[in-house]
Amino acid sequence: MTEYEYWEQFLKEKGLDQEAKYAGVFGFEAKGFGGTERIAALLAGKKTAAFFSYASFAIDNEIFPVTDEHYIVLGADGSPVCVIKTTGVQILPYDQVTWEMAAKEGEDSSLEEWRQKTRENLEEEGQIVGFDFTPDIKLVYMEFEVVYRS
Repeated sequence: MTEYEYWEQFLKEKGLDQEAKYAGVFGFEAKGFGGTERIAALLAGKKTAAFFSYASFAIDNEIFPVTDEHYIVLGADGSPVCVIKTTGVQILPYDQVTWEMAAKEGEDSSLEEWRQKTRENLEEEGQIVGFDFTPDIKLVYMEFEVVYRS
């Protein structure tokens, strides 16, 4: 099933009209934590948030996520797995992330572990995309919920 067929199925089964905000597809691949594990955590309700570098959005001229947008989550094979809806978006510095926020990613056992892993990921991303890590680097924090799965 294509993402567009999945979206149409979602709208029909949920009784929503075409005005529902479809923001695109969402993947969960990352160093040290595979997409399959993240999707399992998402479907189990353990993963309800994600962080992204603000710089990548700005460099790539991407539109920032906003509350009430829907994304289709794709599995490792590229097929739709579920639909998530953003429930909140914040922009904040890396050094102001709390454990409550980091824990919602459902991947780390402490804020220190989250900081180390996230710093490494940001440093690696910065080398590729063209920015330097600093403790006050801006992050985009997105909270979401699964609203549909077939």
